[in-house]
Amino acid sequence: MGNTKNQEVVAAETNTGLSTNVSGIEIDVDDIEIPRINVCQKMSQSDAPVGSILYDKTYEIAPPDTPVKTITVAAQKGWRENIPFDEEDIPRIAWSKADSEAIAAESEWGMTEFAEITLLMRQPEGSENSDAFQLPIGDHNYALGKINVGKNAYRSTYKRLATFAALQSGVPIHSKVWNFVSEELSKGKYTWFNPSLTVTKEEADADVTAFVKNFLGE
Repeated sequence: MGNTKNQEVVAAETNTGLSTNVSGIEIDVDDIEIPRINVCQKMSQSDAPVGSILYDKTYEIAPPDTPVKTITVAAQKGWRENIPFDEEDIPRIAWSKADSEAIAAESEWGMTEFAEITLLMRQPEGSENSDAFQLPIGDHNYALGKINVGKNAYRSTYKRLATFAALQSGVPIHSKVWNFVSEELSKGKYTWFNPSLTVTKEEADADVTAFVKNFLGE
């Protein structure tokens, strides 16, 4: 899921999202704290089962190989230095191709693609973990979270979103329900769990679509 062991240095960043005035409170996108979504690995500092989808470092959303109905709210592509985990250097980040090339020209590590993806995860039927799903929208409760994906996770999430957007021109990615799942992958002697997004035929509820449009400021 990319190198997240250190706080990352941002070379350039563009912010998109909610910016409005609610109940007299001036809200800017930078004031909104969206919890993190993680897939627990063997080395994760968590008591959650390996391979489970973890929300806000606290709530186990689903075990491995168990799809969670999800709406993709937003996805932003970036580039970061491909620094190995055993190095202490902090990777620099770019949010544009031009800035990525500028960093790559002076970096000994080169750059690798990653993405920040904001998701609305629907509370699964029978789930009693109501504390995680605190957004009632329409007929369901949701958890709003953000996941950072790189390498294999980038290909099985962001690239699938991009492919859908390219082939389904004019159809917003948030208009469809996606299956978000943690899957086991192996390469040589290494085994890990990888997040994956797969589009379904289910249309997002009108209330969910309205929520997303408001969140994005459309």
